[in-house]
Amino acid sequence: MIHTSYLFPLLYLSKRFNLPSDITQYIYFYIIHNSAQLIIDKWYSYINIHNTNLCYIANKIPLLQGHTFFGDTITYYDLHDKNFNIILSICAKYIKPSISDKDWWRNFAQNGFNGLTFVNNNMDTTVQHNLFILTNIFGCFQ
Repeated sequence: MIHTSYLFPLLYLSKRFNLPSDITQYIYFYIIHNSAQLIIDKWYSYINIHNTNLCYIANKIPLLQGHTFFGDTITYYDLHDKNFNIILSICAKYIKPSISDKDWWRNFAQNGFNGLTFVNNNMDTTVQHNLFILTNIFGCFQ
């Protein structure tokens, strides 16, 4: 669209005023550069909103450490935490798998699933909801 909407008037003006071809080319490349920069800026803004901000709020969740039955240290999220539930809901709503780091989100979900080791009551609705959302997030990246 940019090529046709600017190219034809530019060619018309260059012929009408006998502009040298190098000046016409410079003007055309300037227009193309500004258009490309606008696209790059919009894409950066999109990435920032839909990926970087999600990672930022996900990193606000306290990552805990505990020991398994075998004495191994693991990191996990508290599945009973209501704030974890809110942040998970936001992430699940806005996550875009096509622009997100699959390994980062898989690790995030795995830390959530690790919280099952420390759950006292599996029937808690918050825990069930968190597990459902974690499963959806993990499934996005398979």
